[in-house]
Amino acid sequence: MGIVIVSTYPDKKSISKVARIVVEKKLAACVNYTEINSVYTWKNKIQDATEFLALFKTTSDSKQKLKETIARSHPYKVPEIVELKMDSVSLPYMKWLEESTLRRKPKKRNNSSKR
Repeated sequence: MGIVIVSTYPDKKSISKVARIVVEKKLAACVNYTEINSVYTWKNKIQDATEFLALFKTTSDSKQKLKETIARSHPYKVPEIVELKMDSVSLPYMKWLEESTLRRKPKKRNNSSKR
């Protein structure tokens, strides 16, 4: 199944670095990011900040390692890590997504008996 992990980053440098790492490690097939404005509460104060919204495209097989990598490398004390399941994906895109990420290898079955 295709998965999108959503997160926000404080600047282009931090998301660019993480995006390159997770794509090189095949934890994500693609990372889209763009500058956004965010209004939120932090430490009982309303914040109005510029951030970078990141969409990490991956598969269910790679999502856990991807989430762990995002959490470990994230500059925020409380990083946003939200998982969205892709329930309707074109077959060619899903094939590319699977080919571009780590996938579980089928378990080999050994039917021979050792007697």
